[in-house]
Amino acid sequence: MPYVERTTIAGKTIEVEKYYTSRYNRKGIRRGKRVRPTKEEQKKVNDRKAERELRILINANFGYGDYHMVLDYVRRKGEPDRSREQMRRDRDIFLRLLRRECRRQGKELRYVSVMEIGEKGARHHHFVINQIDVKILQECWYKAYSGHSRIKVFPLDDSGNYAKLAAYLIKYTSRHRTQEDGALQMKRWNCSRNLIRPLPEYRIITDRGWFRAEAKPAAGYYVDKDSIKRGVHSPDYYGYGFFKYIMVRLPGTGREAGKREESRDGDHNRSVQMADDRMGDHCGSRDCGRDRPDRCKRSV
Repeated sequence: MPYVERTTIAGKTIEVEKYYTSRYNRKGIRRGKRVRPTKEEQKKVNDRKAERELRILINANFGYGDYHMVLDYVRRKGEPDRSREQMRRDRDIFLRLLRRECRRQGKELRYVSVMEIGEKGARHHHFVINQIDVKILQECWYKAYSGHSRIKVFPLDDSGNYAKLAAYLIKYTSRHRTQEDGALQMKRWNCSRNLIRPLPEYRIITDRGWFRAEAKPAAGYYVDKDSIKRGVHSPDYYGYGFFKYIMVRLPGTGREAGKREESRDGDHNRSVQMADDRMGDHCGSRDCGRDRPDRCKRSV
């Protein structure tokens, strides 16, 4: 039975997933029956996949000194709340002004944004954004939204693992997926085009390797215990067993030794090169797909 180990390097984290896949057409192995989850099960599958993608995106592109920023609106009695269209326009104006200011200063702008309506009806814009002078952020929001609401800035810690932040941002979009449900945007999140999108690496493992699976950290890393998940008959993994966990780089190891203040722009450029190198391991054919190891002529 073909089990696969999928490894994704994102910033200071390494995500490891071991699961069954029916995409390998090996002689003597019949494709198992596809598990058809119920509508509610499929929703949970989609939510977990979206959370994984956002977690990897944030971990790969942001770190110590960057911000989780919230743009609020002033609510006044008797006045209607901002509509979805108004919120989009406010966000677009804010980003246009911020890009202009960043170009003027020769800085790069990286961001992920999610629009949200709180439980009591308050509107928010959540941003994960690279380090920029807070005064500039406030001035751009003042110009974009005439209500002159203050911004809230929460610096990211130095762990490099922002799984809880990704789960928090996905939480609202999980409850509101359609316009009828109150969704503010069709996508779960919006982001700048210059973000790194790490490519996973695949390795075929044996049944024995699957059953003996343990969350062992690589040198210089520790295992996030909250990330360890093991189970069977999950619709995520075609109804077979799965095992996954996240390793996080220990502080003071590797590039971290004496380099806490290292430029994030430098890290960004190096990560892009690493992604390009990994892409070079694929055959480059039209049907490769890179994330489909069964179609790649060079995959193991």
